[in-house]
Amino acid sequence: MRIETQRFGPLEVDGRELLLFPGGLIGLESLRQWLLIPDLENPAVAWLQSASRGDRALAMISPRLFVPDYRVHVTTAALEPLQLLSDHRTYILTTLSGRPGAVTTNLRAPVIINLDRRLGCQVVTGDDQPVQFSLPTVAEAARRMAA
Repeated sequence: MRIETQRFGPLEVDGRELLLFPGGLIGLESLRQWLLIPDLENPAVAWLQSASRGDRALAMISPRLFVPDYRVHVTTAALEPLQLLSDHRTYILTTLSGRPGAVTTNLRAPVIINLDRRLGCQVVTGDDQPVQFSLPTVAEAARRMAA
């Protein structure tokens, strides 16, 4: 299938690569099919690209890269759209926002993907996670790694 995107241009995609979000994403409930695309310039970032709206792509990260002890606290009912079984692999992502030098991620509303069933959902955590968690700049991250 062909997807016309603003960010990546035209993409030829195998339909089996698509992720189905039965309830959409918060604020984008009508968009159900998405594609996860790695960012070639920044390996910490991936893009969640809508298959039906080429102008909708969300920058995402694995929050555990920046918050190693990050945990998602939600009800079992919130995870029902994922049809999870105990042996299924899941992937947790959070959205990025901001501008260079002042980037934040939303730890309160992570996106959870069941990789085995290609199903996803966005949930709101039951604990007091920040909606705008500031991420370190490249220079700050390098200093932390050197210490």
